[in-house]
Amino acid sequence: MIKKLSFSFFFLYFTLNIYSQSNYSPYSMLGLGEIETRDYGRTAGMGNLSTGVRDFNYLNPSNPAAISGIDSLRLIFDISVSGKQSYYSRRSKSDGAFNGNLKKLSLGFRLAPRWGISVGVRPLSDVGYQIYSEEPIEGTNSTKAVYLKGSGGLYEFYISNGFKISNNFSVGINTMYISGIIKQAEDQTEYIFEKESRLSQIYNTFGIQYHQKDLTIGAIYGYKQSLSLTNKTLVYDSSYNLTEEEKDRSSSQFIPETMGVGFSLANKKLIWGMDFQYQKWEGLNSGTSNTKIVDSYRISGGLGYTPNSDKFYKIRNQGQIQVGGSLSQSYIQVAGKKAYNYSVTTGYSLPVDKTGTLLNLSLEYGNTLSAPSGYIKESYVMLTVNFSFIEQWFKRGKLY
Repeated sequence: MIKKLSFSFFFLYFTLNIYSQSNYSPYSMLGLGEIETRDYGRTAGMGNLSTGVRDFNYLNPSNPAAISGIDSLRLIFDISVSGKQSYYSRRSKSDGAFNGNLKKLSLGFRLAPRWGISVGVRPLSDVGYQIYSEEPIEGTNSTKAVYLKGSGGLYEFYISNGFKISNNFSVGINTMYISGIIKQAEDQTEYIFEKESRLSQIYNTFGIQYHQKDLTIGAIYGYKQSLSLTNKTLVYDSSYNLTEEEKDRSSSQFIPETMGVGFSLANKKLIWGMDFQYQKWEGLNSGTSNTKIVDSYRISGGLGYTPNSDKFYKIRNQGQIQVGGSLSQSYIQVAGKKAYNYSVTTGYSLPVDKTGTLLNLSLEYGNTLSAPSGYIKESYVMLTVNFSFIEQWFKRGKLY
């Protein structure tokens, strides 16, 4: 146990230093930033299946009902990082950016015979952009340089409680403390505009699963939650002298109502399933005139194949090969036209020892399938690395 924890803290220190670059996306300047929809966990190579996935040594924060399935003799520690290379294009112009970040830290165990619990932290949204443009000066034929810059984002600190209410039904609740700072700046010739928004909010999501033998069916729900942001606005002149300062509270942003369903079929060698998730974003302020935030959805599916399994220990003793994909409608609408995106994934889940500790690697490629004129198209390649450290506890040694 000590060796595993020492390695995990070394891995955490390494990733915090190597993967500390900010997210970069021009669309992260809208609303709350670029919203995270992935779990970055063990099923990342299977299209990030989560709603209908259940396993005795898998922490699934997306559907808290699954936490009730944790084995009573296992303490699970999860850590995930990702690196993403993105390419952006609009008409004849193109650009690229790389970003890497720590994506999840979580710890879970069985608290009572029918009660599993998990605690963790993961990002809710990322803000990171640097945009340069030439804007016309009203009444003249001249232009002026405008620099837009943003950073920060929101994180959720969560406690997942899963309860097995019968042999076939489980329910769960995620209680989250959402917090973060979003910074935005606009640098023009005659002034510099800086805005800092802070947020603290309690939020809950709910889950349910029906599980019988090889089949698991799940559903999740999160209600709409208005957010109260504390804003601080500073205005400087061209010599960076403060000319105006204003503080206020706004409630123009919110967490959307979220609904999802999914299923998985699993045996010792094969697991496959599908998820559908819908988010009611309409009404959220985008902050720009020609861009609107609308309802979005995502359909994903995938499978994992394990060539062999250990019948005695009931865990995998060979790697699991994973493939998957997704199709989604973006929550960003430009000039009244919607955009659609797709992604394909592949991965490999490698057991480290007989306790079930796993190293999970996944590679995802995504692209804009259909986009209106003027939409900034993105294609990307993303590598996700996840460690699931699993320690057996309360296990009595054999006496001789």
